[in-house]
Amino acid sequence: MKISLGRHDMRVLGFFAGAAILALAACSTGQKEPLRIADVSVTADLPALGSRQAVAYWKNVGTDLETAIADQFVGYLDPAGKRIDVNVDELSLASPFATGATAETARLSGLVTLLNADGTKSAAYNVTASAQDVQNALPEGSKSVAPTSGAYYQAIIEAFARGAANTLKESHEGSS
Repeated sequence: MKISLGRHDMRVLGFFAGAAILALAACSTGQKEPLRIADVSVTADLPALGSRQAVAYWKNVGTDLETAIADQFVGYLDPAGKRIDVNVDELSLASPFATGATAETARLSGLVTLLNADGTKSAAYNVTASAQDVQNALPEGSKSVAPTSGAYYQAIIEAFARGAANTLKESHEGSS
């Protein structure tokens, strides 16, 4: 038995073959859509402050942290994306005069919650930034700064934002 296909039939078969190849290619890449963020909000209540030095920065910590976290997602900001909510549990900037104070006693920690567009919780993580995390965020040429300085505050904000973003991105990539 001989089957002959017309020109139209060949085009249809070619179309379906091409579509099948594209579908297989899309499935085989396994690339997950990157995490897209619509909004970042931060709350830092006065009881979260663990030192007198932190009080000087309290009014700005929410805005500074929102900006630093949003900066970690530049290129992935999308009004239809997920929301990040941060509840700062502790902001301590060690006094150099306090007994036993070191850079390790200066820290920023909080609960980072990732919310779906509909407001349901996608994930939540405790994130902490301390002296070890700050080294990479210090101003260029700085070997160390006092844990009460503005430069240390900015570095700990950047370190927390980087840690929060990395945690959220890694968990998003791992959830298939």
